[in-house]
Amino acid sequence: MSNSIPKKSTRRRWLWLLVSVVILGLIVYNLGQSKEWREFRWDRFWALVTHARPEFLLVALVATYSSYLLRAYRWQWFLEPIKKASLWVLFVGQILGFSSIYLIGRPGEFVRPAYIARKENVPIAAMVAVWLLERIYDTVFLVMLFAAALYLAPLDPAAARAGTILTRLHAAGLVMFAVTGGLIVALVAFRLRADRSTAWLVARCGFLSGSLRGHLEHFLHSFADGLKVIQNWRDLVASVVITVILWSVNASVFWSVFQSLGGKLQRLSWLSAGLTMFFAVLGLIVQLPGIGGGYLVFTALALTELFSIGAEAATGAAVMTWIMISVPCLLLGVVLLLHEGLTFRKLEAIAEEEREAVEEEV
Repeated sequence: MSNSIPKKSTRRRWLWLLVSVVILGLIVYNLGQSKEWREFRWDRFWALVTHARPEFLLVALVATYSSYLLRAYRWQWFLEPIKKASLWVLFVGQILGFSSIYLIGRPGEFVRPAYIARKENVPIAAMVAVWLLERIYDTVFLVMLFAAALYLAPLDPAAARAGTILTRLHAAGLVMFAVTGGLIVALVAFRLRADRSTAWLVARCGFLSGSLRGHLEHFLHSFADGLKVIQNWRDLVASVVITVILWSVNASVFWSVFQSLGGKLQRLSWLSAGLTMFFAVLGLIVQLPGIGGGYLVFTALALTELFSIGAEAATGAAVMTWIMISVPCLLLGVVLLLHEGLTFRKLEAIAEEEREAVEEEV
């Protein structure tokens, strides 16, 4: 296996970085036009962060590591119809995968399925199906949490923009419900009628050569294998329960950080912390490698625009939550890399090789 990263991957990373910088630059520029952000006091920010209560940060730390273990357990559940995977391998895969995301941004997302596919000798197409299934479960719960918090959490947006903010939030919620619902229906239908759906799709691709149709059929069968977790109501309920526990733990990281910082942040409810987490997750889409730019900006925006938290306190909360979710993962990730005899560059090369294998099959 070559450890060099193809130029295609490098171009993809730089393009993603450029788009993220442009989007975040526009958001930061607009923020800079408001009086509150122009009068940002760094001394207040520093005082808030340095006086955080350590007992709540310890709770956040435990919750962070617990979330990665829960993700590993959920992947073990998803993979059970295909193979009885090692919980340790899955946990290491989660830590190394998220460490890659925090360091190089969204292009590192493919590290998790690629690493686990190699270690467990599972077809990468099946791992992609499991990975996609995880995304759907996470999206469904986050949308539900978003909707619940939107209606139950005490929002306090700035008076002049309250109507616009709430109208846009409600519209975004409806769109996410519709898209997520459609995706779920399509996947369940494909899983329940995998053979018939595969035959229909292959037949519609008659313009392809016989070899290419064979690759497509193989990929679709492997993809269907990855969706075998959808077998009965018991499996569905169990996987939903694991997802609810996982994201409840993730929201508790935010709530614990808010409690540690005190002041108006301490008075925010757990649902308010969950709503803030929702926007932080959106920010991860356009994050900057290593510093989590999108995560920080979207977290601070949610706190200032929805709950009228001061700029210094919102920034402090954004920085502390980013530290609590990324630094513990990165530190353990470095230890595990040394144990595995790997580097982040080798991990990225493995991910790119597996990505190209999937693209070739498709």
